[in-house]
Amino acid sequence: MHPILCKIGPLTLYTYGLFVFLGVSLSYFICSREAKKQKIDSDIFSNIFFWLLIMGFLGARIIYIFVEWKGFLNDPFSLIFNNSGFVFYGGVIFGIGTLWYLSRRYKIAILKLADILALGVPLAHSLGRVGCFFYGCCYGMASNSFFGVLFPPDSPAGYLGVKVIPIQLISSFFLFIIFCFLMFIKRKKKFQGQLAILYIFLYSVFRFCVEFFRGDSRGNVYYLSTSQFISVIMIFLSIYLFKQLKHRI
Repeated sequence: MHPILCKIGPLTLYTYGLFVFLGVSLSYFICSREAKKQKIDSDIFSNIFFWLLIMGFLGARIIYIFVEWKGFLNDPFSLIFNNSGFVFYGGVIFGIGTLWYLSRRYKIAILKLADILALGVPLAHSLGRVGCFFYGCCYGMASNSFFGVLFPPDSPAGYLGVKVIPIQLISSFFLFIIFCFLMFIKRKKKFQGQLAILYIFLYSVFRFCVEFFRGDSRGNVYYLSTSQFISVIMIFLSIYLFKQLKHRI
């Protein structure tokens, strides 16, 4: 593990931040190229992407604070300004709301934009999970198996003092598979919104399953983790939307 990639004078380059930057940059490149093919003005799409990025990170942080509300009440400043602490589904929820507003403002079909963005999100997320591995957050449950990883004691996963399942790398792999799958079928899609719905469905199913092997605290809703609870909603919502949009063909 190398949470700090290098130091140049007072500047510290964190590996987590580097992979998030790479993910966002590659996502923008892929999405902007697809937007150009869809005859969307480059400046308009760049503005849409920028605000989705800002609101996505904001939403991910807000939902994290909501999930960890007890810790927030005890030490609000530490929870708000620490280097980690994001709930991906929070970014998705805020992103959808922002996308709805921006699509109306720029008079671009929301499903058209959603399909374009669905190509970049899993790739950015995949690289972000690699960053999580280097930082030591979002780790799996304890495991003495051959693929267990012992993190440094000063990392979030290291305080356990035992090997844990590298859920970050497993998630990164499957997110990359989702990205490749969506890129493969984009030319064969039957209706606007199909790629976005497929992404939501595939990711939600995967997230529901992988949550059983997570070892970090993420809050609970009855017998499910917060992310599992949201995954169930997303799965049924994606199935409903798929049926509704398919009938319009």
